[in-house]
Amino acid sequence: MSRKTFGLALLDGIVVLSALAASATLARIGSGFSLLTILVREWKGATLIALSVHLLAFYVFELYNLRLNFRRLRNLLRCVGAVAIAAIALAVSSFVVPRWGFGRTLFSLHAIFLAIGTCVSRVALSRFIELREPPDRALIVTGAPVPEEVLEELARNPESPFSVVGMISVGRPSMIFDPLHAPTPAPISPMAECAAALRRANSRDLLVANLDQLPTRAAQELLRLKGEGIRVRDLASIYQGLSGRMPLKLVDDLYFLRVAAFSRDTDPVLSNLLRVFDVLVALLLLALSWPLWILAYLGIKLTMPGPALFSQERVGKDEIPYTIYKFRSMRLDAEKDGPKWATQNDDRVTPFGRFLRRTRIDELPQLWNVLRGDMSLVGPRPERAVFVSQLIREVPYYALRFQVRPGLTGWAQVNYRYGASVDDTRVKLSYDLFYIQGRSFSLFAVTLLKTVQTVLFKPGS
Repeated sequence: MSRKTFGLALLDGIVVLSALAASATLARIGSGFSLLTILVREWKGATLIALSVHLLAFYVFELYNLRLNFRRLRNLLRCVGAVAIAAIALAVSSFVVPRWGFGRTLFSLHAIFLAIGTCVSRVALSRFIELREPPDRALIVTGAPVPEEVLEELARNPESPFSVVGMISVGRPSMIFDPLHAPTPAPISPMAECAAALRRANSRDLLVANLDQLPTRAAQELLRLKGEGIRVRDLASIYQGLSGRMPLKLVDDLYFLRVAAFSRDTDPVLSNLLRVFDVLVALLLLALSWPLWILAYLGIKLTMPGPALFSQERVGKDEIPYTIYKFRSMRLDAEKDGPKWATQNDDRVTPFGRFLRRTRIDELPQLWNVLRGDMSLVGPRPERAVFVSQLIREVPYYALRFQVRPGLTGWAQVNYRYGASVDDTRVKLSYDLFYIQGRSFSLFAVTLLKTVQTVLFKPGS
């Protein structure tokens, strides 16, 4: 979590508690009214639940996405939707545990005050982003062209701490450019004149691309500059923190050899913890989703001939094949001409099957794969063996996906559109490798929450 996002979450916490305090004051609840007594002593549990539920709802509704312009009505409606969903969750909580609940009057007042407060804070945030102080000026040190997506991420991401104003070349003519407007960089100075270039650019930051490939002299010069107070940073790490992707054009074999996460079972404690969580959540989802199973079964039987369930061999952890199960969304003759990539608007998908896909109901039978241990709730999406052999040949580092179990959902699925080509696979692989490298319980949980966001707001992803 960045400092900006953390600050916004802290502001939201203050807004939630302020709305609660205002509602309690207006409702005049209790005899001998004392706001401190009500919120801290009498409602301590309820206050903590209200705070947690609202912050969680705000995250699910993407209220911490700094790329959104909250001066647009459709994005402000996200604020109202988040408050409404949180109010429903709190109402259920109050019914289940009455002593941790609030009265109906306070519920209504709190929802109104909080919706107004959240909308006002987001409008102010959008204004603040436009008027924020410019980020630190930085030069990129590189011996090769920097990928366009890296420059765009640094230039356009509102979380970016740097504004790239030029390049210092290692073994080739240097370049200076405007990442947003100038497609052809103009030359400046080589590595030998790095210190002078920093002074001209009024910069104290160097972002180094392809750190493992630096010549000895360039590395020595960077060490000297670092000793003089220049901040030297790894461009690949900066990009990963901003984009949630592995910059495959900025890393090489040495990088993956050095990172322990790309060796199998390096953290058995984490793996066991996630496995327990997989089983518990899969059992809970199975218990709660049975009406959707009935809906899917009846819908398939009424709209298309053939079985309701569909099975297919996929490649799992350690490249071991297993059988995956889904509700059928395509015609029976979908592969009469041989295996084909599934696309977002695939004409082989039936109308009801399209509904199943958009809502992710077709994925529910894979909960059985999760219980069996073939899959995890979160991981790279499993692929068919016929495509895996092709992708391993054509996409560098693709085989590294098999270090972990495939997932019911994945970091690539919640961050990128529906992929149906080798080029899309390259992009999705950059997300999958980022997840494998940074795999943790928090990233696991964030992916599940972003899956809810995807279902609500990006049904075609």
